Amino acid sequence: MLPPAPLLVRDRLIGGLVGLVIGDALGVPVEFGGRAERDHDPVRGMRGFGTHGQPVGAWSDDGALAMAHAAAFVAHGWDPQRHLEAFAAWAERGAWTAHGRVFDIGITTQSALRRFRSGTPIDRIGGAGVRDNGNGSLMRILPASCWWAAASVEERITGVMAASALTHAHARARLCCAWHAQICAGLLAMRPVAEGLGTAAAALEGRVPPEECDVFEPLIDGSFLYLPREHVRSDGYVVSTLTAAIWCLHRHDSYADAVLEAVNLGDDTDTTAAVTGGLAGLRCGLSGIPRAWIACLPRSVEVLGLAERFADACLKMGAR
Repeated sequence: MLPPAPLLVRDRLIGGLVGLVIGDALGVPVEFGGRAERDHDPVRGMRGFGTHGQPVGAWSDDGALAMAHAAAFVAHGWDPQRHLEAFAAWAERGAWTAHGRVFDIGITTQSALRRFRSGTPIDRIGGAGVRDNGNGSLMRILPASCWWAAASVEERITGVMAASALTHAHARARLCCAWHAQICAGLLAMRPVAEGLGTAAAALEGRVPPEECDVFEPLIDGSFLYLPREHVRSDGYVVSTLTAAIWCLHRHDSYADAVLEAVNLGDDTDTTAAVTGGLAGLRCGLSGIPRAWIACLPRSVEVLGLAERFADACLKMGAR
């Protein structure tokens, strides 16, 4: 259950969505740059242009899809058809983009939306092959994790795995999203990262198929938390993104330090920082995010307004 401090929880829920968008925006200009490049030229604040030629504060598909997800929860609750329509509105019309156009979309997400528009049944839209285990559902799953944060463990896991399967239906991607949801519930309950990870492992270990046990062993035993930086992967693989984000969160107490650590791991900088930023925002709240970074966001009033409406909807959901 959520702790009995509604104003504090509301600030954390708002901070989660805003923190995700800001993490994404910090990583966009340096996406695909390697770790050695970041070591030579570390990111210390908002930049513009770079990899995608976007102005300062622009977010990518990570932030836009997360906001589309959040807006669908506010308007419709959990309705898979409506959430897919929201994703399609982003891909086709630029809804919830920073400047009205899409400049980055993952292959698995693109394929899923194509199947959706062609009339494929919803339970067969998400990519279910082993090659569909990119981080495209994890990057935007935070609203689903927050929506079910106050639910039972069973309802939370079932709901979030279904939300992942809208685009990414392989067991590995769905389980990573379920791990994320358990971590989010722990953060909202003000539990330390390692404790939340242990609780997640206890809830999910029995759900891991035998063929996936080796993949999830580091998450189950928590050993990845203590890896040296050179052994932390920050590519587009869903397990890499989840473990890198939790690793960054475990190393740093402040929002800024955690998200900058994520960006400066290099490679898939926007998604690693978006996932880290969402988690760090839940822990630190909106009040813990640098105001100067929030001010850099295009459409910042709309982003904050959506985050507030989403937080209120989550609290109503939790009260039920």
